[in-house]
Amino acid sequence: MARTIIHLPPAELEFQMFVLDQKCHEKAKKGMDVIRLTIGISELPEPRPVMDVLCEAIVDYHKTRQVHPIGLPELREKIASYYRQEYGAFFGADSVIVNTGTSAIFRNLLYLVTANGGRILMPKPFYSLYKMSAILAGAEIDYYEIDRDTQRLNLESVSSNFDPAKTSLVILNSPGNPIGNILSKEDVMAVYEIVGDNAFILHDEIYANTCFYERYQCPLGYVSERQKEISILTNGFSKGFRLYTKRVGFAVLPSDLIAPSRIVQQHTLLTHDPVNQYGMIEVLNHPQYPVELTTVYKARAEYAYESLSDTKCQVIKPRGGFYVVLDCENFILQRGFKSSIELAHDILDITGVGVVPGTDFGWPNSLRLSFCSARFEEGIDRLRRYFS
Repeated sequence: MARTIIHLPPAELEFQMFVLDQKCHEKAKKGMDVIRLTIGISELPEPRPVMDVLCEAIVDYHKTRQVHPIGLPELREKIASYYRQEYGAFFGADSVIVNTGTSAIFRNLLYLVTANGGRILMPKPFYSLYKMSAILAGAEIDYYEIDRDTQRLNLESVSSNFDPAKTSLVILNSPGNPIGNILSKEDVMAVYEIVGDNAFILHDEIYANTCFYERYQCPLGYVSERQKEISILTNGFSKGFRLYTKRVGFAVLPSDLIAPSRIVQQHTLLTHDPVNQYGMIEVLNHPQYPVELTTVYKARAEYAYESLSDTKCQVIKPRGGFYVVLDCENFILQRGFKSSIELAHDILDITGVGVVPGTDFGWPNSLRLSFCSARFEEGIDRLRRYFS
């Protein structure tokens, strides 16, 4: 019998965020004073009204037995209503699918649109989920550049790397992970002009409600009806609404992808815990929660930028999201580290601060720092001493 296993070399593909976070856990168990700036799970308390709804739903026999492969109808309606009110984006509940976070949605969508030999065009730096989903779908990967100084999308690199005959999907992430860049309406529309009708465009909006200096503009609120037919939107409740471990994400799909996605989830998901979904219906009644979180994280972003700007690393000032990135190329060269993986381990060993190597995001000489710690400023002070 042939026992074939897809080759996923740990040295290249293992998510270093979890490797470093686990090392933080182990050091803390041994008594080290550790500050974790690793995973983007907010330290702010989960919204109390949501917890109350979850507690009520979990003992409600009717609610716990709800089975809907693409999500509770009430939640899908609520998502559509929320987008109309918050972003002026109009679509029906029939365009919405719900899954266990956006990661599973990405995996399914990339398989559906690229498995027959398609290519994916994604940003660099990128969130690692994009690359892993493409690998599992057997898709070829091309990249366009995000300028690290201006944080603008490099339209020339989009145009030169987009192949109308082969590219199946273009991914846009705004605010971006890891660098917190926000794409302008003009740049987004320029991408639509480049793509035409030749590929889908996926908007990863997981940080849409955590913009520091401006209000997010959802593309579904301004693109044409024709352009909506190639537009995919993904979002969830784990970031601004700080419900990370409840694992509820959703996608808004063009008509061509609704039936295929429904069929896939009917067979591979069957249902998602309705209790958590009832909690998401409740949290959408409270848009103030992302505002509260954004105020805190904006202040932390500015503290990191001001504190680390005169060290031996370049700070990329974010405009939104959960992270700040340090370009450590010169520091790595001066100290003789092989990459930011080795640097991240050295930082943890010496300072007790856990950070994420940029190898996870296609930027091997950088570090990503999560705002999600009540001791964030103290962690930054330790890093300032380390780099200075």
